[in-house]
Amino acid sequence: MAQPSGGDPPPASRPVFVRAMDLLYLLCMLIAGISIVGMALIIAWSVYTRYVLVAGSFWAEPISIMLAVQMTFFGAAACYRADAHISIDMFVRTLPARLHRSSDRLVDLLMIGLSAAMIVYGISLVRTTWFQVYPELEQVRVGAVYSALPVSGLVTLLFALERLLYGHLFSDRPAPEEQL
Repeated sequence: MAQPSGGDPPPASRPVFVRAMDLLYLLCMLIAGISIVGMALIIAWSVYTRYVLVAGSFWAEPISIMLAVQMTFFGAAACYRADAHISIDMFVRTLPARLHRSSDRLVDLLMIGLSAAMIVYGISLVRTTWFQVYPELEQVRVGAVYSALPVSGLVTLLFALERLLYGHLFSDRPAPEEQL
């Protein structure tokens, strides 16, 4: 993560909370990366078994879906922190430069609200589905797979708090005045 000045600060000079968020970000990237690679390999195996061996793998589709859930939620959290998500800033660009920071803060507050909803409703979903199992994989609880929702909600909430406290200082995103 580069500072707007272009250089990475020495690790010791970064606040402890930001360093912890760096590690959490790397963990999210690792989970999302392993999930997408795993999905690609499993889907390739599924195609091979279905069309070459003429006997499909019963486990390939549900595991691919489980990995897609992990990739989606943890990847979204990582994208939010890295400012790599889709954003429509057409309205913000029409505002005076002095209001750009306020609009960023508003977005961060909205993300905290969305993250809180992900946590609350995600926990409810996990509780509701905890005792359900996948027919193809009876060892895997549906609620365990859906636990990605509240966990990634908590991670996103922490990333939003980081932005609220430290702004985009530790992001590759240019400062609002540099975007004009």
